[in-house]
Amino acid sequence: MTRIVIIGAGPAGRFASMAAAEVGNEVTLIENKHIGGKCLNQACMVVCALNDVSKHVLDAENFNNQGIIDSTPTVNYKRVTTLIKETQKKIRKILTKETINTGVEYVQGRAEVDIENKMVIVNEDDEYPFDKLLVCTGSSPYIPDIPGVHNAYTYKDTLKINEVPEKLVIIGGGSTAAEYANIFSSLGSQVEILCRTQFLKMLNDSEAEEYIVSKLLKNTIIHENVEIQEITDTSVVTNFGEIEGTVLLATGVVANSEIVKDIVELDSDGNILVDEFMQTSHEDIYAAGDVIGGILSTPVSRMEGICAIKNIMGKKVKPDYSLIPLTISLSYDVSYMLGNQVSSIGKEVTLLGAAGPGSFWNTLNGKTGFTKEVVNNDGDITNILAITPSSNVALPYMIKLIKSGSKVSDFEDFIEIHPTTDGIFKLTEYFKRYL
Repeated sequence: MTRIVIIGAGPAGRFASMAAAEVGNEVTLIENKHIGGKCLNQACMVVCALNDVSKHVLDAENFNNQGIIDSTPTVNYKRVTTLIKETQKKIRKILTKETINTGVEYVQGRAEVDIENKMVIVNEDDEYPFDKLLVCTGSSPYIPDIPGVHNAYTYKDTLKINEVPEKLVIIGGGSTAAEYANIFSSLGSQVEILCRTQFLKMLNDSEAEEYIVSKLLKNTIIHENVEIQEITDTSVVTNFGEIEGTVLLATGVVANSEIVKDIVELDSDGNILVDEFMQTSHEDIYAAGDVIGGILSTPVSRMEGICAIKNIMGKKVKPDYSLIPLTISLSYDVSYMLGNQVSSIGKEVTLLGAAGPGSFWNTLNGKTGFTKEVVNNDGDITNILAITPSSNVALPYMIKLIKSGSKVSDFEDFIEIHPTTDGIFKLTEYFKRYL
């Protein structure tokens, strides 16, 4: 039996703790704030909750404009945030029970690592000795060095905002910027996004960027190649002028690696350096999740945490970064792939989305979405980008089939859930006939 201490109860740490405890290890899981990590308490789940509300508002407005209903909804934002917090509390109770039922000792408090004596000290008092330590302390918003930056909100403050801002200025050009622009513009804000370089450059697809801006982001103006000079309490001063509004930072994240910064090696950005088996420069310390950088997502953190704990138990497992599905949660999900096996070399075909659940009543507005695939000469699907209401469900299963060795020729007997995954079926049929 190995004594394992895990710091951080987000997706990486929590799942690792349960996997280790279920096979008889002595596992202590330590969390400074709330179980569930950033995903449940500040980021993913908050975006999902707010996005559900914004979708309802957009659908109601569309039905009203088409004469189907005679109603325009108004949103009580304070009530929304109150109910989100109540829901989070219930989910935390469920996660806590699920975790401790596997045999994990769950401890809440501030942790310090005493590497000389191989123990973690919580709240300057309680001592938890370990044979192996797993650090899953996640990340926090990156705060750029801009005069007046203290006047800006971050994603951590979303539930502290009392009402929907009349004008919202978002600094950043990634998925977080797009998601919050979608939410608040749907709820009534006039939004301006200020990008240091290109908006949504990780998609590497100008057609997708144009579609998102023109079809999915309501009342939103995008500014690229912007230099921020100052943030006031009511505006942002840029190289092309002053823009009024409440300011929200979406400038990325920084690793919460301070707890071991003098014990293990970090990179220049403060991420904990790990080898292919999630081991740090100290033989008894492993790390996983946002704290090591890389592709930041809940499923990736979970995968890394499981790999780390298996390696702690001597199994020599490497995380698979070949094909990673990711989604930007807007009124239509924007799903895409990252990874070391993603390639745009080959035949590319784009297919407009089908009129189905979530899109039928937008077809008359030209908001059909689309799916794009790339297939190489061997019939391997090497890249997928989909902007449809069902893409966040379809893409992970497509990646599973690709990893299992499926080629486009193997989809002849594919029976889809009509019409949700029609786009995938039709594209594979096209490639089977004409590749």
